[in-house]
Amino acid sequence: MEISFKGKTIVITGASEGIGYATAEMFGNLGAKVAICARNSEKLKNAENKLKEQSIEVFSQTCDVSKSKELMAFADNAEKALGTIDVFVSNAGYMPFSLIKDMDEELWDTVIDTNLKSVFIGGKIAYNKMRQKGGVLINASSFASVIPSVGYTAYAAAKSGVLSMTRTMASELAPYNIRVLGYIPGFIDTALTTQSKAMNGDKLLEPISARRFGQPKDIANAIVFMASDLAGYMTGTCIEITGGKFATQNPIKAWEI
Repeated sequence: MEISFKGKTIVITGASEGIGYATAEMFGNLGAKVAICARNSEKLKNAENKLKEQSIEVFSQTCDVSKSKELMAFADNAEKALGTIDVFVSNAGYMPFSLIKDMDEELWDTVIDTNLKSVFIGGKIAYNKMRQKGGVLINASSFASVIPSVGYTAYAAAKSGVLSMTRTMASELAPYNIRVLGYIPGFIDTALTTQSKAMNGDKLLEPISARRFGQPKDIANAIVFMASDLAGYMTGTCIEITGGKFATQNPIKAWEI
């Protein structure tokens, strides 16, 4: 059975690069119309142009996902440009390093609002846009929700909240034929993880069974599957795509034998 999204409209936040862009590209190459947003207008325009070069129908708009008016306006404009929304992917994220002793309230609020509040707003959008005919809402969590890391207190708290909210939303939106799922990336080689990679280097590979960093396409593959009819009985759960990170306490041992 082939996966096709021909005629479908897919909305993806934080899609100017990394996981969001790879997901938009994959959906587009499977026939979908894609709407993308990001805060950086230059990066967003570049992403739009690259998608158009592949003959993908795309709508883009700069947006701060932590602001409900901006995110809801983006969804409204995407629907006007491309048609009724079928899949909404809350992918945008923000992961600054800051020890709790150094973190001020403003940074805490920014991290929580970008990573958690935006998913709440996405849930409202999914209800408003999909309640008549159903659809799929997919939320970005993180491995930080499974095992948090020093220096990322607010980020881990927000992503843990996404796990819980995904399950609650799945039950609340089920009567409207809206499936709600989440994804838990491991260490993916993107701009979001550049700082962590620079600080820790190859030590980051030690707990990963696959012995490599993930690529944005690895996550996009899973998101597309979750959004497809092949996953039609899946809702209220989050899928790990981590290369077997901490599948065992010492996965590096298998590479040394």
